[in-house]
Amino acid sequence: MYKLWKRVISLTLSLALLIPLAACGGGLSPDDATTYIQGILDENYKGIYDAEFLEMIDSTETEAQEIYQNSIEVEADFLIGSLMDNAPTEEQRSELIELYKEIYAKASYTVDTATEIDETTYGVKVTVAPIDIFHQLMDEVSSGTTFTEFNAQYPDTMDDAQYYEYEIAWFQLVLDTLRELLPSLG
Repeated sequence: MYKLWKRVISLTLSLALLIPLAACGGGLSPDDATTYIQGILDENYKGIYDAEFLEMIDSTETEAQEIYQNSIEVEADFLIGSLMDNAPTEEQRSELIELYKEIYAKASYTVDTATEIDETTYGVKVTVAPIDIFHQLMDEVSSGTTFTEFNAQYPDTMDDAQYYEYEIAWFQLVLDTLRELLPSLG
């Protein structure tokens, strides 16, 4: 299952990165295509903005920072929505956003030199090492002792206030677990 997801993500990333290049039409060089792909990855994962890339996409560093911040917040909100019925505290949401930045800063990928496919299309091979910290988190949530012991502290039936208290404490445990897993990110 993991290999299937890896292939799906790889194919999706490849297609998503080729579409903007194809839309640009003529005038691109292999170096431009490579710079573009490297720039998109660096912008989205690491919050790094190369001047040549910014010029190519006619953007400023401030605009690129806004795109990066918004993308990280969308990722964080998606995880929150997947794990919680209620919203976390603002402090927890901020902590998760910062964790995402730390996680994505460790993203490992290489961008090979672009090769011309035809007059207006280039292929760029991107090799991506998977970020498995969320798989590790889900393994810990579903079968780890820490979460089992945590859940044992709460009754099976709770009123809304008790459930909210439980969920906030549970989400803090998720954040703490992510922080603990960060050094083993791979």
